[in-house]
Amino acid sequence: MSTKKQTYVGISERLNQLVDEISPGSAKKFATSVGVGSVTFYNYLKGRIPPADVLGNICEKHNVNLNWLVLGIEPKYITPQGEAHALDPDPEIAGLMEGARRVLTSGNPIAFDALERNIRYFDHAINAEKQLNEMKDDMEFIKKEFAKLKIENQRLDEEEEAQSSDEKAA
Repeated sequence: MSTKKQTYVGISERLNQLVDEISPGSAKKFATSVGVGSVTFYNYLKGRIPPADVLGNICEKHNVNLNWLVLGIEPKYITPQGEAHALDPDPEIAGLMEGARRVLTSGNPIAFDALERNIRYFDHAINAEKQLNEMKDDMEFIKKEFAKLKIENQRLDEEEEAQSSDEKAA
C-alpha cells in the first residue's frame, strides 16, 4: 500500500477562495474556526485532501455547500439550517447532499469514513474519466492530422514521380 498522500487541486483552490472571503489574509483564523491546526490546514491549501469530518465542519460552520467544496458545483453557499433552501436544483441530488451532511456531522466514525472513501473514490474516477476523454479527443485529432499528412505525402510522391517521368522523357 502506498504511503503517498493523495492530492486534489480543485478542493485546495476552493478552500483558498473561502479563506479569502471569510478570513481575508488569515488561513490560521479560518483553520481555527473549523477546528484544524494551522499546519494541517496549510497542507490542505497546498492540495492535500481534507478528511470527511473536516469537510463537514467547514460546510457546517460557514454554510458552504459540500457539493461546491468537493466538486465545484454551484451554489457555493447554502442558507443556515431551518430555513428553506436547496443544496441543488435537482431534488434527488439535494437529498443526497443533505444525507451526506448528516453523515459527516453525525459523529459516527465508520459512517463518515465510508462516505469519505466513496467521495474520494468517485472523485478520482470522475477525474480519470475526464482525462481519458481528453486523451481520446487528442487521439482523434492526431488521427485526423496523420490522415492529412498521409494524403500530402501521397501528393508529393505523385508530383515527384511525374517530375521524374518528365525528366526521362526530355
